[in-house]
Amino acid sequence: MLDISIKTFNQLSLDELYSLLQLRSEVFVVEQNCVYQDVDGKDQKALHIIGKKDNIIIAYTRVFKPRKRTPRKS
Repeated sequence: MLDISIKTFNQLSLDELYSLLQLRSEVFVVEQNCVYQDVDGKDQKALHIIGKKDNIIIAYTRVFKPRKRTPRKS
């Protein structure tokens, strides 16, 4: 069974935050060879959706509020 939790940045424990950053680095930087600054200052504004199985993170995403768009001028 998959245990899903939704947390704000301030609700993450230090161990959870470390595990999430480690996982993101593993997936994006190592596996997908996307060399970029993952610690981007956006985690504080996101909701963190974490899926755990047997207390191990196997799914993760961060979700942001929609940005307000300004109409384009013709």
